[in-house]
Amino acid sequence: MRRTLPTILVLVALAPVALAQPAAPASAATTCPATFHVLHDDHVGAMSLPAGTYAVHVDGLSCGSASKLLAQFLADYDGILPFPWVANASSRSFRRDGSSVAFGVAPTRYPPKPPRPPNGVVACPGTFAVLHDDRIGSLPFPQGAYKLRVYASAFTCQRVAQWFAQFLDDFQGDLARPWTIGPPPNGGMGGAFSVPAGRVFTALRTSTRTGGGGHTPSGGTTCPGTFSVLHDDHVGSLYLPKGPYAVSLLQGDTLTCTQASRQFARFLDAASLPSPWTLDAATGTFTRGGDASAGFRIKPARAAAVR
Repeated sequence: MRRTLPTILVLVALAPVALAQPAAPASAATTCPATFHVLHDDHVGAMSLPAGTYAVHVDGLSCGSASKLLAQFLADYDGILPFPWVANASSRSFRRDGSSVAFGVAPTRYPPKPPRPPNGVVACPGTFAVLHDDRIGSLPFPQGAYKLRVYASAFTCQRVAQWFAQFLDDFQGDLARPWTIGPPPNGGMGGAFSVPAGRVFTALRTSTRTGGGGHTPSGGTTCPGTFSVLHDDHVGSLYLPKGPYAVSLLQGDTLTCTQASRQFARFLDAASLPSPWTLDAATGTFTRGGDASAGFRIKPARAAAVR
């Protein structure tokens, strides 16, 4: 008791002093000016990210860094984030462990049929970020933030954002029929995208800064449906639990979805890769001949959460 009592007295004496200290001000998150586009239903571990556009909120890091990290996390095969990052699935947020540095995303929730003004043109909320100088056909699309406008009543802002991303990602930079592209109707940097029935949407650069936006996947095509792995399996060092998998073609590859699925089945049967194929187990990406743009990516498929 003689050793315990002085300790208690010290703690009691210090308690009022500690309570008197002013509380540290809570850091405030900043909303990035550009949105991040998820082009198909995806997930990071247990965190579901249905296709659509997301506002990005940052605390202690730049919008551009948050956008790159989000794309990296979405590309990760198993949803285990690199140290020291941890995810909170319920709040769709990410935090650097032991630090106040964090960022989160929230769906912007485009309406399925947006109300149209008298002139019939819908200005989409947010902006679309072109992350590096690019071109579609003969028209340049320099890095920057682009405003999308929809002219065709049958299509939503989310749908035209998906098309714009796909056109930018096309390896040849050409539009598939029946699409055509021309300069914006009122000048400026960007393009107007049309089909024989008329103009569908325009993309006009409004700033040279991307504002932390972006899109994922960064290239290629996500195949319809899923590939079923019938029992726990592996290809090389990549462990593949039983279940459905999404298959995505890499930008610029000539593989079809059917051919990619057949290759994946062959890899499973052999449990290893034939030359010249290589595997990046961290992202579930199979490439051939040392060409990082030739191949396909797989990822466990999960049902999308309620939007």
